[in-house]
Amino acid sequence: MTDTTEGPGLQDHVGARFARWPYEPDVTQVILLDHHMVPTPKSVSAWAVKAVASDPDIRAVRTGAMFPEAAASFTEAGFRPIDTLALLEAPLTPKSIRSVCRRKFDTQRLRASHLPDVAVLDRRAFGDPWGNDVRSLTDIADATPRHRARVVTVNNGNGGPNIGGFALTGQSGVFGYLQRLAVDPRLRRRGIGRRLVADSLCWMQRRGATVAMVNTGLDNEAALALYEDMGFRRRSETLTILELAGDVLHRTGGAR
Repeated sequence: MTDTTEGPGLQDHVGARFARWPYEPDVTQVILLDHHMVPTPKSVSAWAVKAVASDPDIRAVRTGAMFPEAAASFTEAGFRPIDTLALLEAPLTPKSIRSVCRRKFDTQRLRASHLPDVAVLDRRAFGDPWGNDVRSLTDIADATPRHRARVVTVNNGNGGPNIGGFALTGQSGVFGYLQRLAVDPRLRRRGIGRRLVADSLCWMQRRGATVAMVNTGLDNEAALALYEDMGFRRRSETLTILELAGDVLHRTGGAR
């Protein structure tokens, strides 16, 4: 699906694809193939039509986190915001993260065999409808040309390891993205999130990124405090997740 229309502030050849929303088979997610590009409202409406044509029984079409310009096109096409996220960034210079990268983080590679447990942890940490399943976690990791996936394990009391937290990190050009960070709610305040953020920042900087970006819920005070303590600062703009649902969806989609 590609938008080939160009207008003021809009870019041509904006592609998108569909996926099922994790744990909600009657919700379709529309995913921009390049989140830096801005689709036209006409193309957004066309994607809604295609989503309904592909599955007339869906109850909603939902976006991922949208920058303001893209969110405006979705809003004009009838979508409504359902969540707003804070956007933070941090400089990645040798000086800015020197003290962070001197330490050892004791993280391990996230392997394919970890994914089912990681998905359970993610859903426990974020709750419905925001928890990821195995497929969506894989999609997140594949969203950038380079990525890193790490876990922190803890002793489960029976001599074996449990996954206490994980981080998915991506890099594209000068930008590094902390794409997903989750800590088991039962294991918070043990420094697990801090270790994972530090590992991610140092990996980004080694790969040539000069700016790190992350988003989190406006009301996620613990995450906001952690990120700001690790050198992130909030940007003025926010990200928006939008949804087209109910009668509006089916009028737009032309469903019976």
